[in-house]
Amino acid sequence: MDEGPSAAGGLVVPAARVRVSGEAVRIGPARPVGAPEPKIQVFHENDAIRMIQVVCTCGERICIRCEY
Repeated sequence: MDEGPSAAGGLVVPAARVRVSGEAVRIGPARPVGAPEPKIQVFHENDAIRMIQVVCTCGERICIRCEY
């Protein structure tokens, strides 16, 4: 079976050509050399996570409040 368009419009890669690896793989364009990494900070209260803050490389902050 050859690679060909899928119903979603992308390519289908045959299972025989897929290699599973434990390494992280970047999807998309390469990050420029020296560019900052995004940051994730977790805020705890007692034993519970109360908030997760994601700081984008552009400086935008996204706060995710955790309620139990």
